[in-house]
Amino acid sequence: MHPLIDLHSHTDFSDGTFAPAALVQHAAESGITLLAVTDHDTVDSYLPALEEAQRLGIQLLCGVELSTHAEPSERSVHLLGYFSTLPPQSFCNWLRKLQEGRRERNIELLARLRSLGLELTWDEVQRLAQRQVGRPHFAQALVARGYVSSLREAFDRYLGEGAAAWVERDEPPLTETLAALREAEGVSSLAHPVRIANDAEALGEFIAQYATLGLDAVECFHPEISPELSQYLVQTASELGLGITGGSDFHGANKPGIAIGTGKNQSLCVPKAVEEWIIAKLGAVAAKDERCRSSRNEG
Repeated sequence: MHPLIDLHSHTDFSDGTFAPAALVQHAAESGITLLAVTDHDTVDSYLPALEEAQRLGIQLLCGVELSTHAEPSERSVHLLGYFSTLPPQSFCNWLRKLQEGRRERNIELLARLRSLGLELTWDEVQRLAQRQVGRPHFAQALVARGYVSSLREAFDRYLGEGAAAWVERDEPPLTETLAALREAEGVSSLAHPVRIANDAEALGEFIAQYATLGLDAVECFHPEISPELSQYLVQTASELGLGITGGSDFHGANKPGIAIGTGKNQSLCVPKAVEEWIIAKLGAVAAKDERCRSSRNEG
């Protein structure tokens, strides 16, 4: 089996359905040799996953997916952050503030659903989440109650952006998030950029703008990205001196049809160059930080 790389996956510590160790086992069975766990707004799944990864001989990166907004449009933009190990406590404290914003959004979302006559309770939604409640758990509760027939219908009618119960999150600015990742010795990558703009030229301009503000890489390989757009993104990243990343955005049963490592209908193939770049970049970041610490100590 050809070794696979997947730098975008989720566990049940956010909105995936696999426990961290089970995700690593599934990745190993699928032929993955380099995996990043990138749960939303938390790195708490890393250590439980790491123990299993070490047992199975999989290289594991600590990761996180962060919801931000781009100024001045306020459009929602997701960033992936990668670390060679757990980030510093200061970054984890910053993540906890994001988690509180997520909880506040969930409370308002529940209220909106109830105002539409959908009599869900917080307890029944909470029971569906192992740790952090997200919109997929609301979708599961709506299906269980018979209000909708599928997770897709739940998002289309109630939970997706612009749907009947949609609630905006108080997301940090993209520039603040880039700075937080850089301060934490992390490497940033623009997640599923196809969601920002369908027009390649507009997307290229957006990437160029944030390349000057500290963006490290672009997720050029993702199930939602066509081969043509993927090629354009790789070229754009190269011209701007950015790295490239890629992954399946695996969520288990919450995203049916998306396989870890290979995406939809085995259409995803993250090239070896991605592994080479991310490992080298993380090593360079760590070495630079060590030099800075040594310089401060000598001073």
